Amino acid sequence: MSIIRPRLPYTHTPKIHPIELDWLALEASLTKIGLYMPFGMLDDEYFTVSLEEWGKILYDLTFASNLYKKNKQDCDWYALKAKIECEDRHGINTLAFVTGSTPLGYHAFNLICHPNGFMLFEPNDGFPFSGSVFELEEYGYFPKYVLI
Repeated sequence: MSIIRPRLPYTHTPKIHPIELDWLALEASLTKIGLYMPFGMLDDEYFTVSLEEWGKILYDLTFASNLYKKNKQDCDWYALKAKIECEDRHGINTLAFVTGSTPLGYHAFNLICHPNGFMLFEPNDGFPFSGSVFELEEYGYFPKYVLI
């Protein structure tokens, strides 16, 4: 007899209402705010949610700082993990991976594309403003390159 054990902790997936974005308009908007897309646009269709619904999603995409491992699971790992988990769990592909400058040096974090613009998100809970959404350039975060 085998015992099936669910993966813990169990994460509830909230009900959301995806909004499709025009990818050409999204690409133009990203370029307009000065972001570079070295790989271009990865998808033909992009889906987002309202800022209120991002709030339902992002609590689940902030990861413990004790997962950090120098040069292995560092800032880029946190930002990529948040992007991948957002797409996997919620079907939303507009949590972009970005790199840019911060007061602590070059860093990877996330850009949120919502129907009215862009916000930033820090997925590592080791930062005082992690798990919250903040404006571009707030806290000295200046995104430069984007993977979306």
